[in-house]
Amino acid sequence: MKRLTILICALSLALAAGAQTKVIEKSSKKAPAWMNTVVDDYMVVSVTANSLAEAQTKALNEITERIIQSVASHVMVTSNSEMSEVNVNGNIDSREAFSRASKIKSANLPFLKGISETKIEEIYWQKVQDKATKKEYYEYSVKYPFSQAEQNALVKQFEELDAEKVAQYEALEQKINEIESVEEIGSSITQLDALIEYFFDEVRLKQAQGLQKRYKQLYDAITVTGTFLEEGKYQCQVLLEGNPVRVSVKPKVTSNCAGQLSVRPSDGTFLITYDAIDCLPEEENFLDIQFRINGKKMEHKAYLTEAGGAGTSAFSVVPEGKLILTADSVVAAQRKVYNINIRLTLNNRGGTAFGLKAIELHVPDFSAPIVFDDIDGVYKTKGVLQIKARAEGEFTALQQKKSALSFVQGSITLVNPTTGAVERTRLSLPYVTNWE
Repeated sequence: MKRLTILICALSLALAAGAQTKVIEKSSKKAPAWMNTVVDDYMVVSVTANSLAEAQTKALNEITERIIQSVASHVMVTSNSEMSEVNVNGNIDSREAFSRASKIKSANLPFLKGISETKIEEIYWQKVQDKATKKEYYEYSVKYPFSQAEQNALVKQFEELDAEKVAQYEALEQKINEIESVEEIGSSITQLDALIEYFFDEVRLKQAQGLQKRYKQLYDAITVTGTFLEEGKYQCQVLLEGNPVRVSVKPKVTSNCAGQLSVRPSDGTFLITYDAIDCLPEEENFLDIQFRINGKKMEHKAYLTEAGGAGTSAFSVVPEGKLILTADSVVAAQRKVYNINIRLTLNNRGGTAFGLKAIELHVPDFSAPIVFDDIDGVYKTKGVLQIKARAEGEFTALQQKKSALSFVQGSITLVNPTTGAVERTRLSLPYVTNWE
């Protein structure tokens, strides 16, 4: 009795709707039998529109979305105010205030490119007028072939494509810790652009966006270092997070005094040769080495010990480059950072041995400084060298940095080998971290 009542109500609503409109034109005298029915191996779609051209477009869009929903189970839709029908998990669901906005972009799913208006087997339309408002519109229905076998084939094709995209993402995720050249960063970012366009579910989309952000941050972890091999020869190297990486573009090298400058790639590094015969001993003499990476200029100065053809050995140790801070683990929700590994670049311009006694770093992320006392390290390397330190324990990052400038302030305490005196050198360096 309840079922009968529901059917009677539905019929009454249909009759009421019919009484409010009238058909003023139709494609054939009699409506086809397939309308408003389920036909095996076919998809029946009905839409309303202001013109036949608009109706054709809406019908094809409806067919496309129904095929998407039958193949990819994670399709998400949003709604606004429009009455329509949509195939959800194999069921026809009629609802008020529903207009599809699929999050899958058809251009990114090759199996959707076979959907065509030419495949529509039958069309029926009628031009209807609302008796009250006199507004005219079209009711447009199509019969489109879509068999179970075709659906199964598309599902298989989609699953293969999806597995390929997942494998590509996983390879990029692993590769980020194994970068061998600067060019790999740009290539990976481009590949992730395509994956971001493809991933239609929120989880994988956010993962791809997050991985791409990590790749872009690698550019901030690039530094330039080098060492003097002998008089007139300097070897330059690009580093990523302190590790050597290749770069295809040669640097531009100038000098305030040296002549006959030449740059030659050499097994992932660049060999710079020069003549310092015109360099004066009372001046600060240097090679200015410039790379252009990701559209940005990176500059590195190599201070010459030669002057007028004679070597000098003035004591000069200068912090330079970026300070790299890497935590072993991060709990973002609690803003906790555990065990910070620190990489600091020092340039031993004079080339004489020196002692390192202490390091003090005021990182904007933390309220208290990071201090290393009683290091007692001795360094004899001429040119740029890497100092590594580890601050163990738990650190709490500030909700808001004390300074808007992304620079670490602090100092290094050195022992001058010439005088034996302890000297303090201030530092102010940009820095990068692996936490937000």
